[in-house]
This record gives sequence, structure tokens and C-alpha cells, in this order.
Amino acid sequence: MANTFSRERLLYTALSFVIPLIVYVLTLAPSVTFIDSGELATVASKLGVAHPTGYPLFTLIGKLFTWLPVSDEVYRLNLMCAMISSLAVAVFFNTVLLLSEKISAMTGSSSLSRGVILNASLAASLVLAFSRTFWDTANAIEVYSLHTLFITLLILLILVASGELNSQQSHSTGRMWILFAFVLGLSFTNHLSTIFLSVGCIYLFIASNGLSGVSLKRVLLMAVPFFAGLTVYAYLFVRADNDVISWGNPHNFENFWRHFTGKQFSVWMFTSFENAEKQFAYFTRNFPMETVIFPLILAVPGLFLLYKYLRRIFTFTILLFLFCVIYAINYDIYDIDSYFLLAYITSVIWIACGLLWLASKFRDGMKATSYALLLLPLIPLVLNYEKVDESRNRFVDDYTMNVFKSADSNAIIMSTQWDFWVSSSMYQQFVRNIRPDLVILDKELMRKSWYFEYLRKHYPDVYEKSAPEIEAYLAELLKFEKSTERYTAPKTELDRQDLTKIQTTFLALLNSLVDKNYPQRTFYTTIEIEQSKGENFGKDYSRVPQGILFRYTKEKGYDNYTYPDLRYEITSRTDYHHAFIMNSYYSSFLNRANYLMNNSRFDEAEQLIGRALEIKPGSPEAIQLLNKNKQLKSLSNNIVK
Repeated sequence: MANTFSRERLLYTALSFVIPLIVYVLTLAPSVTFIDSGELATVASKLGVAHPTGYPLFTLIGKLFTWLPVSDEVYRLNLMCAMISSLAVAVFFNTVLLLSEKISAMTGSSSLSRGVILNASLAASLVLAFSRTFWDTANAIEVYSLHTLFITLLILLILVASGELNSQQSHSTGRMWILFAFVLGLSFTNHLSTIFLSVGCIYLFIASNGLSGVSLKRVLLMAVPFFAGLTVYAYLFVRADNDVISWGNPHNFENFWRHFTGKQFSVWMFTSFENAEKQFAYFTRNFPMETVIFPLILAVPGLFLLYKYLRRIFTFTILLFLFCVIYAINYDIYDIDSYFLLAYITSVIWIACGLLWLASKFRDGMKATSYALLLLPLIPLVLNYEKVDESRNRFVDDYTMNVFKSADSNAIIMSTQWDFWVSSSMYQQFVRNIRPDLVILDKELMRKSWYFEYLRKHYPDVYEKSAPEIEAYLAELLKFEKSTERYTAPKTELDRQDLTKIQTTFLALLNSLVDKNYPQRTFYTTIEIEQSKGENFGKDYSRVPQGILFRYTKEKGYDNYTYPDLRYEITSRTDYHHAFIMNSYYSSFLNRANYLMNNSRFDEAEQLIGRALEIKPGSPEAIQLLNKNKQLKSLSNNIVK
């Protein structure tokens, strides 16, 4: 085998790290982004406990990066993800390099020179780096960047430990199995979807060790470092009393286990065949576009090459791919892409083998061909760039600030818009110290018992005013958390009575939060709550559109509200998250315009309708409202005359 610790290998490893990092920094999000970004940044900055499964290792590493002397905490954490993803690419490069060397040795092909193997391995690594979902995980704080590092590292370690990447069995493989077990345990402290590796890894372990007393002893020996890696979860107990956020309040074993296993998300797992079919259709539709089709074509000859010369690795990668897809499609969530990362990474291993096959077909100009292969990553780089570029993404920052601008001092805002601004508001309030006067209530999180301890810590006066209603609701909520099935699928009369009771106490709590703080604190909701057909609370109050919120009031007449200067960027992106924000601005302008028309403020209404039309040019709804406004204005002027 060629000297794998050569100067060339070090140079190419550096390139596999530096090239993606430069691109990732160019496309890096400058601040918080959608979904969990704000919460994760807050948790890392304040050493809190994140949403299930807690992500303790990610949090601890994140805390170290918050000390970097650049920009603010969230940018440093975004940069962390870019660096970790780049490191994952470098690990992947070394994996496919060793694999390529093994294929070259197995085929006995002297024509596959060192330079050809290095260029093909680097090309495949950059294809992975610029594939859509992998690249996306590098652009902003999320746990999946660290997850990709663990995936690539575990694949490398088990292939080395099993002897699949060595010319002959090495005496060091025993130590490699120990290292693999420890890293596997650490990986589970970052994300439980590490389980997707299980079937492939079990197969490879048995294939290389057999089923015997010796292999059983090795498993028992590996259990020690595996559980040593898992001890990072002790962090959840240590930080359970965090003053900022301790999601799930894991101070005892029952809460810890519920949090560690992600029980609250289990309702979205294996829900129905129809949901699995929907997610599978989504995967098959998007899978070719990860690398923008052409590089993926090379996976076909790559698979044939593996099947012919390295049958175990062929089976191993097939099992990784299939089990990942089969398991992930049974998770009924919108942001499912990251759960397919193992399948995407595995497919690029096949592409790497396909590149070797392609290079071998040009024996006369193989060296030149191998350098030409380095142009292949330009396809996903160029065609995915605009789709994943987050460098100008301030949508969540702007939206959060616009929500804040819409609210009076010391106001209460109830929302279910976690993905768009509630998560971000944690970072703004607890790290940036912006609008700490506001009480932010997530209506959906009020269905979790731990959240009330969070409310008690941060909003004690609001909590105390509604303490009787909170206690009555909590008594029912704790029963729900222990026996969820009784409520989701009631079978007995007692089940139905308890379901009615928890619904009644929840509604009483919602009404209490409005009634017991009015008029000292202004109470607001966001649009989706007003459109919801769920709990209909606050029946004694009128809803007045103010900014992008609705104010609850018992007062009559015009409110003399000065519309805030909402700052935002209009985008043509049609994905769910960007479209939701644009629609929120659009609807807020029309809602306020309609309110102004009803109070004969026609000029102000026309201005807001104009802003709505800037977002949705030619909108029939906006044009109809504009025409109505003109008619009412004309009628009003005639009456005055």
C-alpha cells in the first residue's frame, strides 16, 4: 500500500478542509435562523439544557466557541458549524482515500497512480461538501454539523477496525474497536439518529469477528468505552437548575429519561403508512438534486466496483443507506432533510468509487483526467450556491425585531411561531438583552409541564397571578404525560372525562392569562392563534391588529396606534419558512388596513395596502381591498361635501 501518511496526503487533507471552509464562511448566516437556532445559541451561551434529547456534547463544544473574539455569540456558533462540517469533509476524504487505495490494490491496477487516487478522493469529498443538505448544515447553528462529523468518523473507524481498509489484519484493530465504541457513545450524546448506523455496523462487526466467545468478549469490552462516551449526558443533571432554560427540567431520572429518549417527539414517529409514503416520495424527489444529478450517476459504476472487489463494504454501505431511509421516512416532520444525511454521505462513497472507475477508462490520459475530475464539484457548488446561501439571511432577526416593535412595554405576547421568532426571542432577550420587558408565551410549550418552571423563573408576577389555574391544569397535564395514550385515543368513559378536564383547565388557564393581567399588561397574540379552530379564549375581548400582532382590548373606538417601521427584505423564496414570514407581513398590512377603513382612515389604509402589494404584486385580495377603500373614501368625501 502507498504511504498513507505522505506529504501529498497531508496537503490534500488540508485542501479538503480549507476549500469547504472558505465557501461555508462566504455563505454563513450572520445571525439566528429558522427553527431551533435561537434556542440552541442561547443554550450554548448560557450552558442551559436544549430541547430533547438535550445535545450535551454540542452545547459544551458550543460554549467554547462563544469565547471566540469575533462578532457576537450566534455568529461564533454558526462559524463553529462551518468548521465542524469542514472537518467532516476532511475525515470523509481520508476514508475514500483509503478505500480507493484498497480498490487499486485489489484490482492490481498499476495505472491508478497516487495522483489519480488523491484527485478522485478530493473530488468526491468536495461533491459531498457542496451537496445541498450537507452544505446547509454548515451555514448556521444546528446539531447536524456535529452529526455529520460523527457519521464520517464512525464509518472510517469501523472500516479500519474491521480490517476492510487494510491489506492485512493489524494487531491494532482491537484498539480501533475500543476507539470506535467510545466515539459511538459520544455520537449518541449529540443525536440519537446515530442509531441509523446500527444495522450496517452490526453486520460489519459480525462479518469481521464472527459469532464466537471471542467476539462476545470484544462486545463486552467495547461496552465500557461506549458507556464512558454516554456519560456526557450527566451534563443534563448538572445543569437541570439552569436559570435561563432547562428544557424538560431533567433533575430526576423520570424527567431525564423522558428528555433523553425524546418522548415528546414520539407522536410523530411511525404514525401511518401514508406519512411514510409521503416522506419517501419527498426523499426520492430530492435525492438526485443533492448533488445536482450528474455526480450521482457515477454511483452506479461505483456500486458495481464495490460489489466486485469489496463485497463486505458494498453490503455495509447498502445497509447504511437503506436503514437510514426506511427509518427516517417514518418521522413525520417538515424539516426531514437532515435525517437523510447518512444516506447522502453513503451515496458519495459510491460516487468516489465511480470516479475511480471513470479515471481507469482513460488510460492514455489518466493523469489529466484525474485533474479534470476536480471540476466535478463545481456542478453542485454552482447550482446549489443560491439555494443554500445564508449570508444575507436576516429574516428571523428582522421578524423578531418587528414583533418586538409591534408590542407595548411590559406586554404579554402569546404565539406558536417557534420556528420564526419565539426561538429567536430567547437569544434576543437572554443573550443580547433586547426587550427583556416582554413576556413571551409559547402556547404549544404550555402543553409541557417543565415549561411552567421556566415561566415561574422568568415571569414570576404573571405566574403568581394565574397560580390557581396553573396548578389545576398541571395536575391534569402530569397525568397526560404519564399516560398519553389515554388522551390521544380514549377508550373508556374515564379517559374521555379526563380528556375533557385537561381541555377545560387549559382553556381556563389561557383566559386567566388575559383577564388577570388586563389592563396593566397589554396582551397580544400572533395571527395563527386567531386563525386557529382550537381553544377559543378571550371571548370578552376585541382583537385589534397592531403591527404584526393582535391586541386584546375591551375599549371601543379607534386606538390611535402609530404603525411601527417594519423593516424586512422581500424575497421570492417559496419554501415554507420564508413564505410564512412574507405572508405574515402581507396579512398584517391588510388586517390593519381593514381596521383603518372601518375607522375612516382611508389614506393610512391605502399606504398599508400598497405595502401588501409590494410583497404580493397583483394580489386579488389586496386589489379588491384597495378598490373598496377608494369607494369608501369617495363616498365619505361626498357626504362631507
